[in-house]
Amino acid sequence: MNNPIYNLISALGTFVTSIVTGAIRFYKRYIWFTLKNLSVYFINYNKKSFSSVKTFLVRAIVFILIVSVISGVAVIINTKSTKVDATKVVLDGDTIGYIKTADSAEKIEKSTLKKLNTKKDYEIEFKNAKTEPYNILSDDALSDLLVQKIAPDYIKVCEVYIDDRLICAVENQLTAHSVINELLEAEKKKNKKASVSFAETISYKYAYYKSSDENIWNKDRLSLALKTFELLTPQHVECETKIASVPFDTVDIETNTLFIGDSRVRRKGKKGSEYVIDLVTYIDKKKVLSQNLTSIEIKAPISQVIEKGMRAESISMGGYTVTQTSGYFCWPVVGLHTVTSPFGWRSLGNHRGIDISGANASGSLVVAGASGVVTEAGWSTGGYGNYVMIDHGNGVETLYAHMLNDSLMVSVGDHVTKGYAIGRVGNTGYSFGAHLHFEVRINGTRVNPAWYIGLE
Repeated sequence: MNNPIYNLISALGTFVTSIVTGAIRFYKRYIWFTLKNLSVYFINYNKKSFSSVKTFLVRAIVFILIVSVISGVAVIINTKSTKVDATKVVLDGDTIGYIKTADSAEKIEKSTLKKLNTKKDYEIEFKNAKTEPYNILSDDALSDLLVQKIAPDYIKVCEVYIDDRLICAVENQLTAHSVINELLEAEKKKNKKASVSFAETISYKYAYYKSSDENIWNKDRLSLALKTFELLTPQHVECETKIASVPFDTVDIETNTLFIGDSRVRRKGKKGSEYVIDLVTYIDKKKVLSQNLTSIEIKAPISQVIEKGMRAESISMGGYTVTQTSGYFCWPVVGLHTVTSPFGWRSLGNHRGIDISGANASGSLVVAGASGVVTEAGWSTGGYGNYVMIDHGNGVETLYAHMLNDSLMVSVGDHVTKGYAIGRVGNTGYSFGAHLHFEVRINGTRVNPAWYIGLE
């Protein structure tokens, strides 16, 4: 550039820079030279002239003071060269502070205007500058200064939220904390052995309000509102211990000594016990959560072992053979396999069982469909004639009716096994020919026996 004024200023700038740089180098070298020579002089002089401890101490103190002064000068010289790049914020002609970058300053200004919900009616500039690092403001500090300048009727307050619902604003977070802690301490006195807190989530957020805003509460008003409207629900957590029972499991094993559908308990199960420690949370004396911390076994449970029958083939019962069906029960009559009347409605009414008969039916052996206990045996006045009822457990019962007079082979209370002979086919009671009337009852209700003896 050929502008003479510019060239003159540029030359002067270069000249001044050279002088300052040279001065700094000179001062550094001079300080080092002075320290070095002083130390040598001090040591050599001491060897010759120290005649007493008092003289030594005085001169030592003088030496330390001289070194301290020189060191301070060196620190000041070095400090002058530690300035950093920054952005100077100028509002209506007055410098209000420094921020790292102009972008940051602009964002803070926009954010502050948005919080205040006001329009821009001032002049602001962001200028490049250099300053000491400790002069650079934080975002919040700059925002506070802007509010003081452009909206002096606004103040910075702390909003109090309970479960994300705004309750009020207070002077600062410490005010809200003190009120809430007072309530918490009162609850802790009621439950000294428990960990006490509030069930709701309490949060805080700083904002700017007009100093005359009615939503800015003092400490007493916040305390009264929290107590009156019960905005906070105390909860306490404590450890509870107990001795609990441990259920036993059931193990099934297969055996060929029983028919399919039959089972028996080989070993009875026994419950165990354990020492349990739970972490329990209560709200208004109501248990709302329980978490198991640990369980220590006191006595191990003993598994129950059940034998399940696997025999599906017919077997000899001595003088007769029993046919095992694909259902739960074996076939209830030896030698007869014809169902003459199924379960359900017929011309004579609703048939509640099935009738089994065939050639030379009278006198054929009637056998127990499964193991059980005889609960009824004898004559029925309800049309069954001579009959037997067996309880197989779990609500399952079978009934065998119309058997021959004097043919019943069991009595009430007898334990029978599957295929055990209990009587003979007859024509007693409300009957129109020799046959066995066979019923299956589940919890007292007559059901279709077909599925239980392999017909479906």
